[in-house]
Amino acid sequence: MDPRIDKALSPENSAGTAIGLAAVSRLRPFLSFVRQRLSLLLLCPVIAAAIGAALWAVVLGELEDERRDREAELVQQVDAYTRSYAIRTRRSIADTDRLLLLLRHDWAVSGGRTSLTGTLEAGIFSRQYIAGVGLVDRNGVVVTSSHPAAVGRYLGQRPYFTEQQRAAADRLYISGPIDGHLSNREVIVFWRRLHSPGGRFEGIVLVSVLPSFFTQHYTEPILRDYGFVGLTGADGVVRASRSGSVVHSLGAPFLLAPLPADKPQGVTRLDGKRWFADGRTRVVGWQPIPDLGLVGIVGVDEYSAMAGYRRDRQAALAGAWWNTAWLTLAALLATSFYVHAKWKQHQIEAIRSTYRLATEDAGDGFFINRPLRDLHGAVRDFEVVDCNQHGADMFGKHPQQLIGHRLSEFYHGELFRAACARLCEALDTGLHDSEIPVTRASGQLLKAQWIRYKAVRAGDDLAVTIRDISETKAHLSELERRGNSDELTGLPNRYWIQQYLPQAIEGARAAGRGLAVLFIDLDGFKTVNDALGHAAGDELLRTVAKRLKIAVRPRDHVVRLGGDEFVVVLENIDGADDVEHVAGRVLAAFRDGFHLHQATHVLGASIGISLFPEHGDDAQTLLKNADIAMYSVKTEGKGSFRFFQSSFFEAIRTRLETEIELRRALDQHQFVVHYQPRVDLAAGKTSSMEALVRWERPGKGLTGPDRFIPLLEETGLIVRLGEQVLDSVCRQLVHWARDGAALVPVSINVSPRQFSQSDILALFRDVIARYCIDPSLLEIEVTESSMMQEGIGESAVFRQLRELGIKLCIDDFGTGYSSLSQLQKLHFDVLKIDRAFVLRIEQPDGDTLIASMIAMAHALGMKVVAEGVENRKQMTLLKTLGCDEGQGYFFSRPVPPGERQPQGSRELLPAIAPKS
Repeated sequence: MDPRIDKALSPENSAGTAIGLAAVSRLRPFLSFVRQRLSLLLLCPVIAAAIGAALWAVVLGELEDERRDREAELVQQVDAYTRSYAIRTRRSIADTDRLLLLLRHDWAVSGGRTSLTGTLEAGIFSRQYIAGVGLVDRNGVVVTSSHPAAVGRYLGQRPYFTEQQRAAADRLYISGPIDGHLSNREVIVFWRRLHSPGGRFEGIVLVSVLPSFFTQHYTEPILRDYGFVGLTGADGVVRASRSGSVVHSLGAPFLLAPLPADKPQGVTRLDGKRWFADGRTRVVGWQPIPDLGLVGIVGVDEYSAMAGYRRDRQAALAGAWWNTAWLTLAALLATSFYVHAKWKQHQIEAIRSTYRLATEDAGDGFFINRPLRDLHGAVRDFEVVDCNQHGADMFGKHPQQLIGHRLSEFYHGELFRAACARLCEALDTGLHDSEIPVTRASGQLLKAQWIRYKAVRAGDDLAVTIRDISETKAHLSELERRGNSDELTGLPNRYWIQQYLPQAIEGARAAGRGLAVLFIDLDGFKTVNDALGHAAGDELLRTVAKRLKIAVRPRDHVVRLGGDEFVVVLENIDGADDVEHVAGRVLAAFRDGFHLHQATHVLGASIGISLFPEHGDDAQTLLKNADIAMYSVKTEGKGSFRFFQSSFFEAIRTRLETEIELRRALDQHQFVVHYQPRVDLAAGKTSSMEALVRWERPGKGLTGPDRFIPLLEETGLIVRLGEQVLDSVCRQLVHWARDGAALVPVSINVSPRQFSQSDILALFRDVIARYCIDPSLLEIEVTESSMMQEGIGESAVFRQLRELGIKLCIDDFGTGYSSLSQLQKLHFDVLKIDRAFVLRIEQPDGDTLIASMIAMAHALGMKVVAEGVENRKQMTLLKTLGCDEGQGYFFSRPVPPGERQPQGSRELLPAIAPKS
C-alpha cells in the first residue's frame, strides 16, 4: 500500500476531515439559498447604492443651494454697501462744495480780502482729510492759502484753473489724483470759479483733499481686512482706493483694470489676478454718483465672505461620508442576515437614522406631518410623524414630546388655522414656501422672530423644513434703517420722506382724507451755530428734534431734511383747524429757549404749510409749496406759520427779478444822487444838503428809494450802493468846486450793514484822499432805530470818523429807543427830528415833544434839524422853538445836481406833494 494513503487514513487525519465535512455540510444549504436568491444578494447593495446616490444628491444639492443663496445674499449685501457708500460720499462731496461756496461768498462779501493764513493750524479745516485751501485770482496767481508758501505762485497752467477759465457755467470740478507740491502728498482738488456780480471770471477757489477723504466710509466691521472701496471718474481714473487699512496711491494702484462698461451700475465678481494688486477675488458693486461724473465702488473679499459656507460644506461632506459608510455597513448586514425576518425593519431604521443625522447637520428643523381626515376626506388636523432634534429645539421641546402628537394639541385659534392652511396648500399644490414673521401671540411656541417655512408633499405625508432667518432679517432691517434715518437726530431723513410721502398721498387719496406738510426752518440757528461751534449746533438740533416729536401727534411723522430744516407730515386730518393746532404746538415748543453752554438761547421757527389736495397732489409739489409758504413767513417777520397761497410764488418770482435788476443796475451805475437842502431857519439860507439816491430804471423812469432800499438791505447789496453814492457825492463836490460854486456839507445815509460788512473808515479815508476834499464837507446819517438794533454805536469807528473831521447825524430821531446816556456817549453832531413829529406840530400840544427834543439836543451840544417841513406855519413854529435847521418840500424837493439852488438863496418853495 502507498505510504501516503496510509498517512491519510490515520486516526488523526480522519478526525480533521470529519470536522471540515461537517462545516461544509452546514454552509451548503446557505450557499444553495444564496444561489437560488442571487437577486436578493444584489438587492441590498443596489438599494444601498441608490440611497447613497440620493443622499449625496441631496447633500450636494443643498450645498449648491446654500452656495447660491450665500452668493445671492453677498450680491445683495454688496449692492446695499455700494449704495450706502455712494450716498455717504455724495454727502461728503456736497459738504466740501458748501465749503467752497462759503469761501466764495466770504470772498465776494469781503471784496476779495479773504485770508486763509493759519486756517489749518487753527483747526478751521480738518487736517485729517483736507491738505490745503486757496484762492487764485484771474491771472492764475495764488492770493491767499492755508499754506503761506503757496501765496504768489502761478497756477494759470494747471488744468483745474484753465477748465474754470473756459467754463460757460458755474459748477463744481473734481480733479484726478495729483501730487501736492506743498503737502508732499497725493491730493484730489475740488474747485469752483470766482466771478464778479456780472458773471466775469475772477479766479478760482479750491480745496485739496487727501484720497482718504473718499475712503473714510470704509466700514471695517463689514468689509474687514480684505474689503475694498474706491472712487473712479467717468474718465476711468481712480480718485481714491482703500483695502483694509491701506489707502492706495496713484503710483501704486490697487485696481488694475477698469470696471465693466456694459452697464452704469451693478454687482459682479472680479478675478483677483486680473483686477486687484493683491490677487484676491472680490464681489464688486459700483454705483454712479449723480451729477458728479463719479462712480463709487465697494468690493467684498469672496474668500472671507464664503468662509462660513466652506465650514458648512466641510461639515456636510464629512457627514455624508459617514452616512455612506453607514449605508455600506447596512448593506453588508442586510446581505449577511437576509434570512432574518426583521431585516427589513432594521434596514428602514438604519435609513431613517441616517437621514435624521443629515438633517441635524444642515441646521434646519425637519418634520414629517401626516394629514388626519374625517369621514368625508376633509383634513381636520395633522400628526407629527417624525422630527429632528433641531426642529424640536426650535419649539422648546424634546422630539418625543412632538412625535405622535397632533398640531391641535399645541396650537389653538388663529395660530392653528394658519398652520393648517399652509400644510393644506402643500397637500393641494405639492409645495408651500414662505417667510413668516413670528407673532408673540399667546400659545406661540416658536422662539425665532422670522422663519422660512417650506412644506413639500411626499406621498401622503408632508416633509416640513423650518429655518430660523431672524439674523438675516434683522441685518436687512438695520441696513434699511440706516439708509432711511438721519444719523444726528435719529429722525427719518430726506430719502425716507421721498419714499414715504408719495405712498401717504396715495393712501389719503384712496381714503378721501386730508394730508398736510409742514416745512419748518429754525430762526436764529446759524447765529448759535457760528457762535458756539458745530458741536453745540448738533446738540441743539437733537434737542429740537425731541421737542418736535413731543409737539406733534403720535401718528405724525417728523423728518429732518438737512441743516436746520425739518418737515412734519400730518395724515388723517379733517381740516385746516387740525393743522393750525399742531403748528401752534410746534411754535410753542420753541418758547422756553434752549440751554447750551450754561446759557439759555432763544430760537424761533418759521412754518410753511401745504395741504393735500388743495395745494398739490404729488410729493414734490407739496414740499415745494410748503417751502415757499415758509419763505413768506421768513420775509414777513418770522416766528409764525402760514398756509400756501399762489400769490407767494409770484411774490418770490418778482423779488428775484428785482434783485437781478438791482445787481445789473449796480454794475451799470443806474443809480443817481439828488440833493435836498437843509436851510438855516435863522439866516434863511442853505446850510447843508442831504444826498438822496434814486434809481433811473430803464423803461420805468425814476424810482424812489422805498421801492428798492429794503431789498438791497436784505441781500447785502446796500454795501455796494453805499460805496457808489459816496463816490458820486465826492465827485460832485469836486465838480462844484471847479465851477466856483459855494460848497456846503453833504450828509450821506449809511446803512448798518456798511459798518458790519465793510471797512467804513478805510472807505471814507480812501475817497477823501482820492478826490482831495475837506472831510468837514461830509456828514454821515445813521437812523436811531437801526443803530440801536445793530449795536454799531458801540464800535470805535464813530470816534475815528469824528477824528477824521466827518460830522455824525442821528436820523429819524424819536422812532427808536435810544437813551440819553447813549446819546452822550456817541457824541453826535446833528439830531434830525423825524417828520412824523413835525406833521403834528400844529396840533394842540404837538409842539411840546419837539421842544423837549430841541432842548435835550442843545444841552448835548447837537444842532437840530426838523425833517418834513411842508408849510410856512410849521417853519415859523420850529423857528420859535429854537430849531436850527429845516428840511422839506417847503424849501425844496430833492433835485439833480444841476438844479441845486445857490447857497445864499432865500427862495422858499411851497410844498404841495407828500414826501417820497
